Amino acid sequence: MRFISVLLVSIMLLMGVASASGVETPPALTLNNSGIIETPITVNYSWSYPTGKSDEWSGVEACGMAPTDPAVLDTFPQVNLLEEEIYTIEWNGNPPDELIVFSWDIGVFTDQEHVDDHQQNSEIVVRKEGGTITLKPDRVYDFQAKWLQTESENQAYGLANYYLVTLQLIMEDGPGMTMTGGWSPSADSSINAERLAVFEKGIASLDGAVTVPIAYLGSQVVAGTNHAFLCQTTSAYSGTEAAPAYVIVYLYEDLQGNVSILNIADFDIGSLCTYGEE
Repeated sequence: MRFISVLLVSIMLLMGVASASGVETPPALTLNNSGIIETPITVNYSWSYPTGKSDEWSGVEACGMAPTDPAVLDTFPQVNLLEEEIYTIEWNGNPPDELIVFSWDIGVFTDQEHVDDHQQNSEIVVRKEGGTITLKPDRVYDFQAKWLQTESENQAYGLANYYLVTLQLIMEDGPGMTMTGGWSPSADSSINAERLAVFEKGIASLDGAVTVPIAYLGSQVVAGTNHAFLCQTTSAYSGTEAAPAYVIVYLYEDLQGNVSILNIADFDIGSLCTYGEE
């Protein structure tokens, strides 16, 4: 079932690309937050369009899955949010005459018997002139767009649904801080010049220790980028014989290139050596 869902989404994505150059499918929907672009996926639609031959028209029907289908959580790209964010609604083509947005708490994926309990009231967001929407973490969104039939001989019309899933980005304070929500482990752990520049900028204000990055662990896209470095650290006031310690340094790089420390978490190698112990 999951393979079928993935295949369906892949087909929809390809069809969405075609819509950028013609009217065979509904326009692509994008959400823009100061340059951070999210693209809800076109899932279900009913579409009529002129073929360009005299008065000839053609139509297409695409039927995917319901927005509350548990497969949506496994199949669709997810947006990680630390808090509510306002996005501008943009269309790659003719905007709809009406856009209604439904949303549910993601708890609906594990509680299918009480779908209505997880749903928020629907809202008419935009009529032609565009608009904005406030996305909240841990929700699944269903953007239902409608293009009305007009007297124009070349204006496509129909209905389309676009899905988007948001997750809560969790940041727990204190030593051993964990971060969940979209971390991507790095296939290349080397400390290249670009990564070193980010690291040095981030720890410029750090006093009392000499901290050297030895591996790049991964990144996380938020409103900017979070970085994780495995580092060796020694006290700036200890002798040369002092044994080094290891830490994970989490840095946040904002959209303007400023870098700050999110947290420095202890990394105890000994605590990992438990294989085979009783």
